[in-house]
Amino acid sequence: MTYAVRGLGVVFPLVLVSTLTACSLVQLDSQAATASTTPSTAAYVYIQIQGPQGSDFGTSVYGFRASSTGQLSTIPGSPFKPAGRIVGATPTKFFTLGEDLIHSYGIASDGAIESQLSQIPFFDYSGNECGPSNSVQQGAVLDHTGRYIYVLLWCGGEYIAPYEYRYQSAEYQTYLIHSDGAFSNDGDAVVQASSGGYTGYLPSILGNERFAYAAEPVAQNTALVGFRRTPAGTLELMEFTESDPTPSKEGYFADSPDASPTGNYLVLQLYPGETTNPAQFGTYTVASNGNISTTNTWSNMPVTSLYQPHSTFSPSGNLFVAYGGNEAIGANGNGIEIYKFNGAAPLTLYQTLLRGTRINDVKWDGSNHMYAISTANNMLYVFTVTSTSVTEDSSWSIGSPSKMVVVSK
Repeated sequence: MTYAVRGLGVVFPLVLVSTLTACSLVQLDSQAATASTTPSTAAYVYIQIQGPQGSDFGTSVYGFRASSTGQLSTIPGSPFKPAGRIVGATPTKFFTLGEDLIHSYGIASDGAIESQLSQIPFFDYSGNECGPSNSVQQGAVLDHTGRYIYVLLWCGGEYIAPYEYRYQSAEYQTYLIHSDGAFSNDGDAVVQASSGGYTGYLPSILGNERFAYAAEPVAQNTALVGFRRTPAGTLELMEFTESDPTPSKEGYFADSPDASPTGNYLVLQLYPGETTNPAQFGTYTVASNGNISTTNTWSNMPVTSLYQPHSTFSPSGNLFVAYGGNEAIGANGNGIEIYKFNGAAPLTLYQTLLRGTRINDVKWDGSNHMYAISTANNMLYVFTVTSTSVTEDSSWSIGSPSKMVVVSK
């Protein structure tokens, strides 16, 4: 079933009224038969719309109630207009990141985004190289507990050519989230830039919250940076060893670490030699001291058909999803690949979905629903995915969806 919601334009109110009217009639018919057939709420889904020239700062956020059967209905009051880009949410709080502020908002019992609770200027807590005049924020990530936000800054910017800057360091800031939505800075970790002024990317955090790993560009390749989380929640740099599989010909370089939400595992994209495509997915075990190693080999690791994909785990950790949305290539190289995660053993390809469709984000709820958005196709797709079956539940037409947050009930 396909629905239409416009991010921009005057047709939205007409489509919304029509959709809500149809849903009301269905609910009335269901309740007349039996109240027990009304689906319960599985999650709230928030989609941020891309604005002009690709900006999504302060643009509209559409909210949906996802039922236990994967059907969607709009949250009353949607669309919402929080400041900044969406970062993450808990059942009671919604977080965004602006150009120089972190924001928190309340979430009502029906999923509506309420007024702002608090904000904090992250440049006030930066090192000597970081400041609004020569630095830029590169995003933020919410930990699994919903109690800490980690903000990444590229610091010490130096203009070297039109639209090109060289940065001296990457700063990973830690912010504790209080029960009232207020923030307090909890320290930082600074990674000095490698040759050429390249800096690191957002970290992926293990489900046990002990370690996190991020990619760091080095010349034409990438390396990994490791972090240990202190009892106070702060990320601090750590030294660790990385034992990679032996390739058939040339050495690998590792990229895009994705930490499992359960167990002590990490999936890396492994690129042979100096090439950038295709990658193999290698599964690594994280030791108690943060060292990572794998028993996978070049001959049994799967090769993705996606071009430099992003990835995510299902909440249970039994499924691993890679998705591609690169506009610089043709249909081949985009879409969704679902793998069965087998612990330390190699991943096994399970299903391929939406082949050729540029996918910008994939999120899960706790009821086996997988949500995918495509900016190019102006679509939100909803699937029910288990280890034995994959079905598409619904899809919505949404103008220019760019970012997504899913909060399980």
